[in-house]
Amino acid sequence: MNGPLKFMICEGPVCKGSPTEGSERAYRYLKENGLPELFGDAAEFFDYDGATDVPEEKRDPRLCQLETVMTVCRGVYENVKRAREGGNFPVTLGGDHSLVMSSVAAAADAYGAENVAVIYVDAHADINTEKTSPSGMIHGMPLAAAMGLCTDELDVGENKVNLLGKNLYIIGAHSIDRGEYQIIKREGVHLFTADDVRRRGYRDVVDEVLAATEGMKVHLSFDVDSIKGSDFPATGYALPGSLPYLTVRRILERIWNKAGNIVSLDVVEYNPSLDKDGKCLAKMLDIFSIFKG
Repeated sequence: MNGPLKFMICEGPVCKGSPTEGSERAYRYLKENGLPELFGDAAEFFDYDGATDVPEEKRDPRLCQLETVMTVCRGVYENVKRAREGGNFPVTLGGDHSLVMSSVAAAADAYGAENVAVIYVDAHADINTEKTSPSGMIHGMPLAAAMGLCTDELDVGENKVNLLGKNLYIIGAHSIDRGEYQIIKREGVHLFTADDVRRRGYRDVVDEVLAATEGMKVHLSFDVDSIKGSDFPATGYALPGSLPYLTVRRILERIWNKAGNIVSLDVVEYNPSLDKDGKCLAKMLDIFSIFKG
C-alpha cells in the first residue's frame, strides 16, 4: 500500500449466518487484548450499536436466521460506508463471513461494481444461493448475494449487483459444494484451490491475481479457516485440508505489500471462546501487524 492509512476498524457482531456462536465476540476481544496498542494512532474503532438479534424470527430452512443476519449486515454496511466517507480505510472485523455482503456493497457504492475486484482468502467458496445451499446458512452465500444471484432478501446497499464474477478471485478454497462449482464456472470466477497453492507455490498464485486485478479497486477478505485447524483451532470451521499458518500469512503479506489498490478489508471467523491458550490471539495480532505496516 502507498502512504500511511487511517484505519477504521468496524465491529461486525454477526454469527447467526453460521451454525456456531462465538465469532461475534472477536472484535470486542481483540479490542481488549492488544489491537489498539498494535495500531496506536493509526486506527480508530467503530463499535456496532444496533440490534444483533431479531426475536421470534420467522423460520425458513433455506435462509436460516435471515432477519437477524440481514439486520446486522445492513447496519455494518452503513458503518463501513460512513468510515470510508470520513476518509478512513475500512476494516470489517467479524463475525461470520456473511459480513462480506456489507463490505463489498459499500465498495461498489463508492467505486461501481465493474471497478471492484474481491480477493477472497478462504477455505470455502461461499458462493451458494438459497437454492443450491445444502445447509441454508447464509455465511455460505455472501458472494452469490453480492453478485446478485440470490433472493432480494439478501440484498445490501444501493444496488442488486455489487460484484461481477470475472472480478472475484478465491484463494485457498477446498471445501466447495457441487452447486458452487457450477456457479463458479458459469460466472467466470477465478478459483485457486488450496491444492493449487501447494502445487504452484503461493507467490505464483498471488502474483497472477495481482496482475489480473491491477487498476481495479480491491477488497481483500480473509477468513481464518483458510488456515489448517492444527495451526489455528480457534474457529468454528477448523479444517485439516487448509493451508499452514505461515503460508496464509505470506499470502496476505504479499497481497498487502505488492498491491497498491486495496480499498477495504475483512477479517472474519476468529472465535475467542475456542482460543484456550491464547496462541490464536497471538496469530491474529501477528496478521494484523501485516496491515499496520
